[in-house]
Amino acid sequence: MPALADTSVNDHGSEAPIAVIGGGLAGLSAALDLVDAGRNVVLFERRPYAGGKAYSFKDPNYEVVLDNGQHITMRCCTEFQAFLERIGCADVVRYQEHLEVAVIDPDSRGHHVSVISAKPPLGLGRGGRRLLPAPLHMLPSMLTYEHLGASEKARLAFAFEPIRRMSEFERLSLDRQSFADWLSDHRQSERVIERFWDLIILPTCNDRCSDVSATQGIQIFQEGFSSETTAADIGLFTAGLGQVADTAVEQLRRRGAQVQLNSSVDEILTDEAEVASIRYGRGEQMEVSGVVLALPPKPAFDLIPSPWRRREPFWRLSRHEVSPIINVHMQWDREVMRRDFVGVLDPDAQFIFHRSQIHGWPTPPHWISVSISGAHDLVDLPQAEIVARVERAVRRALRRTEDAKLLATRVVKESEATFRPKPGMNAHRVRPRTSIRNLVLAGAWTATGWPATMESAVRSGRAAARVLLEEQVQSP
Repeated sequence: MPALADTSVNDHGSEAPIAVIGGGLAGLSAALDLVDAGRNVVLFERRPYAGGKAYSFKDPNYEVVLDNGQHITMRCCTEFQAFLERIGCADVVRYQEHLEVAVIDPDSRGHHVSVISAKPPLGLGRGGRRLLPAPLHMLPSMLTYEHLGASEKARLAFAFEPIRRMSEFERLSLDRQSFADWLSDHRQSERVIERFWDLIILPTCNDRCSDVSATQGIQIFQEGFSSETTAADIGLFTAGLGQVADTAVEQLRRRGAQVQLNSSVDEILTDEAEVASIRYGRGEQMEVSGVVLALPPKPAFDLIPSPWRRREPFWRLSRHEVSPIINVHMQWDREVMRRDFVGVLDPDAQFIFHRSQIHGWPTPPHWISVSISGAHDLVDLPQAEIVARVERAVRRALRRTEDAKLLATRVVKESEATFRPKPGMNAHRVRPRTSIRNLVLAGAWTATGWPATMESAVRSGRAAARVLLEEQVQSP
């Protein structure tokens, strides 16, 4: 498929459109596939901008564009990368040459920094990664990871080896067990879980190992560390996430789709076993040939016609719980870090990103962003208290803040950032096909096998589009 499809506007005549409800990555990717298949598509987004949980805003006080949260991607996120290429936006991601995460332990003697890396052994160059298959390519780094003791590092193999060998069937059978319990059964102590396994699980699943199913936790390590030696290489966004969504909207319109921002769908109207029309805006009604419902579980459930809510699969949407993310953007009078980002063994400052450096902003002042996943203990606190706790954690982690002055902060709370992949929740991650023939479901929370990531959102949108196209071909 070419990077940019034919941009001529399709002539659909009197063909009833497919309504895509929700302008996040799931809805955008579904709409893109549908319009490229020649369908008449109308995308509805209630907010004045697309992007869903991945959006940008301009701070009116400081003339900088900030993301709602600090998102990253990885080389194993192949569908998301393909989506960027299709809309002509692949250059907004800068990948590491190899996985490298510097981890700070503020409580250790000497304020110690240790690095988790997939860098080849000295002298072997980039091709050296091929000498050790995944996950053994991580072995040299793990042997020198100083936030674990020698015996703790040795015991990592008791978990990594069964993860590497585990079949999909066996992994799926573990959904009712927490990942922490599974790790404990494989000789991982609470300290090792906190200092290594949680470091990976928190930013990917938005919860700790104790609140994530073993099925989901193992999937993360199989995809990122046990498949390819380059799979976990991290990609950073060098432009605001809003640019991705805006470019996708532009491409949809150039391909002939309608995109209605600031327009919410209030009701889905059915005729026996299929959707007949939708009601949106100020009471307008539109006949549709199908619907892609690309919203989070609760608002999606609320839009399902009430007679259908107790039926499969719709009742499962009401079983989902949510997990919050807090991001604190901080402006300093001087540079307070050198690396693009660091991990911190502190719940109040889990990852710190050098935003000015990543985006190439002129300095001073210097912006950093602190990302806190699974922020259940912080989300209900007043902003002033959140800022105080995060500033204290940042000053403990970054030595260069000792004489630095904090000039400004911006707190962004996403109280319902993602679904929670808790033990037993896999049964409620539904597939796109539903009991209403021409209504399909999309969203990072659906049955993609991935946690609530941009990759999962794009995969879900494409899966929903495929199902709807199949239904339309089969219908008389």
